[in-house]
Amino acid sequence: MTADERDRYIAVIDQDEVTDEVRDIAVNYDPVNRAGGEGFHVTEDGELHIDDAKVIAEHALIEKKIPNDAIRIVPLPTATGQLVHQYGQNGFQLYNLPSPIRGRVVGLLGRNGIGKSTALRILAGDLVPNLGEPEADHDWSAVIDALGGTTLQAHLAGLRDGSVTTAYKPQRVDRGSASEKTVAEIIGNTASSVIDRLAVRTLLDRQLSTLSGGQRQRVLIAATLTSEADLYLFDEPSSFLDVQQRLTVARTIREHIAETDATAIVVEHDLMTLDLLSDTIHVLYGEPGGFGVVAQQLATRAGINQFLNGELKEENVRIRPDAIEFPSAGQRRVDHDSPVLTYPELRKSFDEFTLTVASGRIHAGETIGIVGENALGKTTFVKLLAGGLSPDVGTVPGNATVSYKPQYLSAAETTTVRERFAAVTDIYATSFKRQIRDPFELEPLFDRSLADLSGGELQRVGIALCLAREADLYLLDEPSAFLDVDRRATVVDSLRRFSQQTERPVLVVDHDLFVIDRVADRLIVFEGTSGERGQAGAPQPMREGMNTFLEALGITFRRDARSGRPRVNKPDSQLDREQKTRGEYYYNS
Repeated sequence: MTADERDRYIAVIDQDEVTDEVRDIAVNYDPVNRAGGEGFHVTEDGELHIDDAKVIAEHALIEKKIPNDAIRIVPLPTATGQLVHQYGQNGFQLYNLPSPIRGRVVGLLGRNGIGKSTALRILAGDLVPNLGEPEADHDWSAVIDALGGTTLQAHLAGLRDGSVTTAYKPQRVDRGSASEKTVAEIIGNTASSVIDRLAVRTLLDRQLSTLSGGQRQRVLIAATLTSEADLYLFDEPSSFLDVQQRLTVARTIREHIAETDATAIVVEHDLMTLDLLSDTIHVLYGEPGGFGVVAQQLATRAGINQFLNGELKEENVRIRPDAIEFPSAGQRRVDHDSPVLTYPELRKSFDEFTLTVASGRIHAGETIGIVGENALGKTTFVKLLAGGLSPDVGTVPGNATVSYKPQYLSAAETTTVRERFAAVTDIYATSFKRQIRDPFELEPLFDRSLADLSGGELQRVGIALCLAREADLYLLDEPSAFLDVDRRATVVDSLRRFSQQTERPVLVVDHDLFVIDRVADRLIVFEGTSGERGQAGAPQPMREGMNTFLEALGITFRRDARSGRPRVNKPDSQLDREQKTRGEYYYNS
């Protein structure tokens, strides 16, 4: 990496703080302007602006002359710190490592491809880092010497000596699931209370290969926690779990770490789960696939908020050009044209399960969030709308065509992404390029086999394939799985734009309330008893729907004062009790 590639900056301009004095200082003292170029300038709209590519280190002199915080010159991510591991001569580089803390849960937050899983493998003892020398044959002693004086020394020395044990829950519970072992054989210690906390005991006689994604996730978490270990590592433990199960998993992991005085490190993209689960976090930043830097440890709230804001203050680095912002319920669409689909009250019964659906209307150009515990009939509901199932009571008029992205995505070994899309749409059409290819960044994936895609890449392809098909209604089941926070934000924004541009309704089933909070105009809430009976309400405004949903869970949300993100209140805290008294489970001010 050259010096020019390392020394990159961005100007952060707060237009509300820009005065005439600020404009004059910025324009007149700009070294680019003085050299005959165009640096800081005033646009036709009267805003102060500079192209990112024109920002240089010398612009910091302007920042010092500004009497307020209207302008800040912030470095962009560069590779810095201790080079811990490198894949190949020109491969991905990881700088620094997370620091385990006894009795604490440490979270890792960052984009996919930034080194989180590599860090877990090193701390688990599965990968001996090469200190940036791929051809060298390093051992743990050399690594310990290189990282001398850090809090990691004792852990790494324990890995070398065999005195530190680890237990590792991998990311992809939807792969490697063809094991014929029973759950009891996989877990081993079936007397542990963890089995009951995670509702796994009824699954003990089942084979792992027969379980759903959520069941597999709970089994593998239970198997990890029932292992006697000094360090527990969890890679995305919330995937495929509903909201209630995510809360239970977070509490179970925290309680186990407190009871055993062990350590846990958790990679998690669900901000609600990460917030509840971790005591501190490391943000990882850099260039996905190029390099990743493990930033210093921060308190959970401060770390998440700095990550969302896109700037790590302690590192003095801008990790993203723009902040990730959160809409309030008052910003949702409320006016709709005539509905594109009206359905009456519906009822469908199976041998052991009954679904009842309240009558409702779905409008063109709206996005509807669907929330509820697993096994309450959400997929059955969509099949009823699509005509794939016939209701026992009620009739769906017209049988709208539905394009459906399932929860689990399969990859054909020999099929390329280009071939898969060409089979369902005209990939050369302007509308496809504008609405599908470009928003989901598909072109770099076109010539790759589906089998070679990562979990996040396969998810993007699955979402885009769903939208590429001609349909009256689009349903996406857990589109957030395996996507990092940045990608979740861009994907759900793309879903909203697609719905509005095509005037087709999009229904999103997801258990990440960050996704639902960001994507939905209205909400359908499923209640009942999982696997026995489900009841779907009519689509309702976001605020009312979230209140209904959260009240059933017994939890309250507040908005973070700094970032605006929804946060779960601690159970029985003063704020939790006050909001429940007011009946305000989904607080938006």
